[in-house]
Amino acid sequence: MWCTRQLASARFLGRCFSAASEQTRLGIIGVPFAKGQSKQGVELAPDLLRQSNLRQVLQSSDERLLITDYGNLHYAVDETLLQQQRQHYYHIRNYADFMACNLALIGQVQVMLQQNAQFLTIGGDHAIGFGSVAGHLQHTPNLSLVWIDAHADINLHSTSQSGNIHGMPVSFLLQQLRATWQHAALDQVAPNCSSYPQTWP
Repeated sequence: MWCTRQLASARFLGRCFSAASEQTRLGIIGVPFAKGQSKQGVELAPDLLRQSNLRQVLQSSDERLLITDYGNLHYAVDETLLQQQRQHYYHIRNYADFMACNLALIGQVQVMLQQNAQFLTIGGDHAIGFGSVAGHLQHTPNLSLVWIDAHADINLHSTSQSGNIHGMPVSFLLQQLRATWQHAALDQVAPNCSSYPQTWP
C-alpha cells in the first residue's frame, strides 16, 4: 500500500514538473494608430516600448515565455471604406482609416492565436480595442470580456460630440448595438460579437 502511494505521488510530481516546464507562446503586435482622436504621439508607443526592453521585461516575468514579435501592423484603406465614410460616417474622424486598421488587426489576432497561446497588442489609441477583441472573438467565440477603462468607450457616431472614434470601440463589439453601425458590414467582418446581460445582478 505504501509503495503504491509513493509511486502515485511520484507520477503526480512528474506531471506537475512537466507542466511547469512547458513553454507558453506569446505573440506581440504593434499597432501605431493615432487617428481615433486628434492628438499625435501615441503612434510612437510600440517602437518606444520595444526600445525600452519590453521583450526582456516580459521574459523576466516568466522564463517559460516563448515570444514572437510580429512587428508593426500595416493596413490599406480601400474605396469601399472611403465610400462608407463619405455616405454614412462623415461626421466622425477618420472612419475609413479606423476600419481598415481594425480589419487588418482582426486578421492578425486570429493568426497570432493560431500560433500562440496568448497575444499582446501595443497601441496606439483606444480605437484599436475593436480589432483586438473582435479578432479574439473570431478565434474564441465564447470569450468573456472585462473592459476596464476610465470611460465606457461605447459612444455612437450619432451621439458623439467630438467625433473621436477612439471613444467608440465597444459599440462596435456589442450585439445590441449592431444596428447603429448597419452600414459598416460588421456581420461580415466580425460576425462573432459580445453581448451584455439583459438583467444585472
